[in-house]
Amino acid sequence: MKKEIMKCFLRIVSPVHIGCDEVYEPTGFAVNENDGYLTVFDPLEFIAGLNPADREQFSAICKKGDIGSILDVYKFLRNRPVEGRPVQICTDFQKHYDQVLSLPRQRVKQELNKFTVYRTAYCSRDERPYIPGSTVKGALRTAYLNMLSDNGPDYTPYLQGLRRGGGGRDDKHKKLEQKLLSLDKVPQKEMISKDPFRLVKVSDFMPVGDATSKIYYVVNKKKKPSDKDARGPYQILEVILPECLFTGEIRVDAPQREDAVTLPIKLKNIMESVGLFYGNEKNREDHDLTNIGVPVIPSPGKGSQHMIRIGRHSGAESVTIKRYRDIKIMLGKKGNTFQDHATTLWLASEFRSPKSNGSLSPFGWTELAVLTSDMETQLRDKEEAFQESRLLLMAEVKKKEAEKQREKEEKERLRIEEEKRLHEKKLAEEEEKRRLESMTVEERNLYDLKQPGIAENRVVEIYNTLDDLTQENKKELAQMLKDYWQQRGKWAKKNCSKKQWLKVQKIQGILGE
Repeated sequence: MKKEIMKCFLRIVSPVHIGCDEVYEPTGFAVNENDGYLTVFDPLEFIAGLNPADREQFSAICKKGDIGSILDVYKFLRNRPVEGRPVQICTDFQKHYDQVLSLPRQRVKQELNKFTVYRTAYCSRDERPYIPGSTVKGALRTAYLNMLSDNGPDYTPYLQGLRRGGGGRDDKHKKLEQKLLSLDKVPQKEMISKDPFRLVKVSDFMPVGDATSKIYYVVNKKKKPSDKDARGPYQILEVILPECLFTGEIRVDAPQREDAVTLPIKLKNIMESVGLFYGNEKNREDHDLTNIGVPVIPSPGKGSQHMIRIGRHSGAESVTIKRYRDIKIMLGKKGNTFQDHATTLWLASEFRSPKSNGSLSPFGWTELAVLTSDMETQLRDKEEAFQESRLLLMAEVKKKEAEKQREKEEKERLRIEEEKRLHEKKLAEEEEKRRLESMTVEERNLYDLKQPGIAENRVVEIYNTLDDLTQENKKELAQMLKDYWQQRGKWAKKNCSKKQWLKVQKIQGILGE
């Protein structure tokens, strides 16, 4: 048996959410009114770009550390322009966001828990969504186990015996898988190494082009029309949108020896099981959706492509073995029961409480197909074009950041220069004050007369000191008074009042004119 390799691609057909145990933190996104996007940003870069007053305010909010401070963070970020990655938001999200901002403090904790936005799995390099290989492998395994179940003996009596022996449901499902894969006789220490799916290797499915995502509500609907709503509360998830493409590889390694695993496994059989199991599940769900007025997702035509279901809210039926389903049904105050089918559906919605089911959509459906050489070339060109565009965008962003940094540095330089100038001015003023304080009265009078803004009453005051001066200082002061009055047109007799003319005559006498 040779190693088998299938290059393939996934096309998203209905919203897909792959959990990654992360949420969009309040300090890491902003929602601007009417633009239809949530902008995700780096908190440290955001804080660094704030002016000192805003930075101090934002830091003070973050330091509070109580539940109410989250509301203050939202309010601080509301309609504030930020640089970051845009994520589309559904119709009701903006209204929900505004309602959260207007909450009274006593209701914040309860309502904020409902406003948690769960992030889908993403590439750390460029933050585009991706499909982990483990997710796809889990879907392949479920389909293959269902094929083995359909073609094998009935293990119901065996499972009932486990139940009577006190085994729990989780133990029952584990034992069932071991039976189906002929692992029930294998020693516990060899269980993993003998598992046929050890030979199945599935790469991560990486995005091609701009793999877009959107924030959706998840609502619970009963499969049978009823005047009572399903009990499940809504959730908020980031989902990968239909038509996004991802490429990857499925490989089945050849066993090194004949008894390496309990069952021989072939890629062809895996793909056949995928087509059969998920094709039937799709038909079953289409009937449930039609029954409550939810549009069905079109299935691919016949060929090498198959529908496969992945991610959160794929439906209990799509992740269990049909012949032995034991799905837990919650009955509210009456407790719970177990059935071979789920009674509700989790659906993607633009609204928290949709008024009709016509805009709802099921989760998790994708199309898995062989990647032909022509298709591979097309997708490679698409990815290269995206990466080139991304590099140009990053270069533009870096250019803007460099310009901002230069502006910041220039502002800092000017600030330092201004501080230096003010400091030097202050020192000069203090020195001038000390010099003035050390002057004699005569020196101070001479100094004041040289000042362009000297008041007229001060000039008269200085004039009145002439008689107290030595002859030498008297002449110097008289000359300065003459210069002062000539500059102001108060020296010629025709321009002087009687008092002023008397002053002029006295000055002339001192100067011998």
